[in-house]
Amino acid sequence: MAGLRPDDAEIIVGTSAGAVAAGYLRSGWETEEVWRLVVGTHECLAGLGPAEIDALRADMFTPRFRNAPDLARRALGSTFVLGRSVVRTPGLAAPGWLQRLFPGGLFDMTAARRRFSADLPDAWPSRPLWLCAVDVANGRRVVLGRPGAPSTDLRRAVLASCAIPGLYQPVTIAGRALVDGGARSNTNLDLAATGGIDLIVAIAPSTFDPSNRPARVMQLVRRAATRRLAAEAAFARRQGCRVLLVRPSSSDVELHGLNFMRATGWERVARQAYETTARALDTPRFREALAA
Repeated sequence: MAGLRPDDAEIIVGTSAGAVAAGYLRSGWETEEVWRLVVGTHECLAGLGPAEIDALRADMFTPRFRNAPDLARRALGSTFVLGRSVVRTPGLAAPGWLQRLFPGGLFDMTAARRRFSADLPDAWPSRPLWLCAVDVANGRRVVLGRPGAPSTDLRRAVLASCAIPGLYQPVTIAGRALVDGGARSNTNLDLAATGGIDLIVAIAPSTFDPSNRPARVMQLVRRAATRRLAAEAAFARRQGCRVLLVRPSSSDVELHGLNFMRATGWERVARQAYETTARALDTPRFREALAA
């Protein structure tokens, strides 16, 4: 990336899908390897056709319910988890028997567990890696990998950061039920604005570029994440950090559509995102900052 190797970063902060990318990059994977995994040409997918690869990706929506009554009770539990994930005040803990009766999470991350077991080590990387999750009990951010955070292995930390509340069951770490860090912030950029960091490169695919706005309905869907990113970037700049933002263009947003969890069409989305990112990196602002 314009002469910058992501793993050279002093610290990498990852949230949700960003936690997956961060985990891979800090575990020794090169950007070229991650790219081949996304577009379906990596060696681990050798011999599989497009339909077979899409079927593997569809495993990320393995139903946890067996019938209509089971779906109903899991839906109730999922609604509770979703609500607690976005409310940042302590609440009454649901008794264990009630949690078992109404478990949160409609789907299981079967494909992710299998993929992470094959690709990622248990051991935490030696270089700083912070993966963000949210504690269901109080709606507060938990930064796994940061000093003082609950101790866990890398694979489980990535799963916790990806456990979208309402869709997936919370991941328990040190007795705490954790869900996707995106419930609080899609980037958690403000975390990087500490410890003398002078340059932050933030990848924010769930936002939009205000200078290249998508259709109004897409703006509405992405407005909260875009405003949160702007606030975090402003905070970082007040701390003396230079901030470079990589955000989708209007055509990127249109191609991606409303489905943030698509199981097909990864290659088209990835290739267009690559072109958008390449254009951003070729601007004077990016060239100057990265050259320094």
